[in-house]
Parts: sequence; C-alpha cells; structure tokens
Amino acid sequence: MITLASFLLAPRPCIVVASNGRSGSTLTYAALRKARNRRFWWKKQGFPFDARLKDAPLEPGTVTKTHDFPDALRGRDNVKVVFCFGSARDSALSVYSAMERYGPDWIADHFYHLHAKGGFDDLFRYDVLRQAEQVRAWATFEDVPVLCVHYDAIWRRQKDIAEFTGLNFTPPERKERAPKQIPQDLLRAASEVYDPIDAVLAELPEMFLSSKEMAGAVSKLPV
Repeated sequence: MITLASFLLAPRPCIVVASNGRSGSTLTYAALRKARNRRFWWKKQGFPFDARLKDAPLEPGTVTKTHDFPDALRGRDNVKVVFCFGSARDSALSVYSAMERYGPDWIADHFYHLHAKGGFDDLFRYDVLRQAEQVRAWATFEDVPVLCVHYDAIWRRQKDIAEFTGLNFTPPERKERAPKQIPQDLLRAASEVYDPIDAVLAELPEMFLSSKEMAGAVSKLPV
C-alpha cells in the first residue's frame, strides 16, 4: 500500500532543463522549479544553474538548468532532461540585442555556457554558439531520458511535459517577443548563417524523445 509519506519521500529524478539558448528554457525551468517547490514545500530549492554538468551534483528531486552538452551525463542515474530548442536565427538575434540590455559580462557568461568557438563579433559570421551541434547532440542522446521540445510547442504540449517530469508544469501565459532593432545588414548576415539551420529544425517533430533514430534527421544540420 502506498502511503502519503512514501509518496512524498520516494526518490525522484533530477530534472535538467537544457537548450540551445534563448529558446524557452528559462520559462520552462522557472515553471518546473515552482512546481517542484510546491510539492516539496518543506525543502524548497533556490535557482541552480550548472554551467558544466560534469561538476553538477544533480541531486534527486531538484530542478536545474544548463546550456551544456549532454556527454557529461553518461553514467548518471535518476536524471531526466527537457531540451528546449527553437530558431537559431532568433536566438542569435536575441543574443545580439542582449549586449545592450545586459552588457558584456552577461554576453561573456552566455558564450562560456554554450562552449562558443569565437566571440561576439562572430555572431553573424558563423554558428559561433554551436546551436546546431547542441541540437544534434541532445536529439540523439540516449544515456538518460531526454524530451526535446520546440519553443512553439511548450504551451501546446504542457501536459506531455508534466507527464515526463512528474511535475505540475504550468508555463506562464505566452507573450509575443518584442521586435528587435537590428540593422538590415546584420539581419541579412544572420539569415545567411542561420536560415539553413532553421530549415532543418523546422522539419523536426515539435516534441520527441531523444534516440539514435533521430540521427538521420539531425545529420542534415550544418555543423
């Protein structure tokens, strides 16, 4: 017989929210963390962010966020991942506008978190933040359960995310992102770099469990 005490104290996985950046991971993480703290009201958690998963405690029953690649999760137990992905072009444009909003220190941290191969000036020269590599890596990773969710599907697939995580996932009401004031020449450069990536992302299911079966689909990503 399952008692209330055994239900509340049963081991639960650490939920890791990952993403290619600026793709809904912050709101997903916040909603899952809120649901987790409602359940474990006597042991609320703060706002952990694990820049490098190899150094992360990933304690059962917690929710954390990362922009790291999945390799460090090999051999880890009792972990589930929600990987949020979305338009690489929109993400890059968001990072560009973040320089004015948040400053160079935020940019430096973001580039570090995403294992960038270059600097801010390279943002519209090539996929400096390795977004295509992120999607390819997470979409085929099988060592722990990974649910990949497109940004546009977060609200439609709320119940699926709740079922996967075991938490009452209730995202905030969706708000349209404010248009960004970016010079036309940079918009054209962004399209040249990121439109080929977005064309492949548009062909992926809006939600899927990571598996080697996705290798063919994500192999089309220009990395």
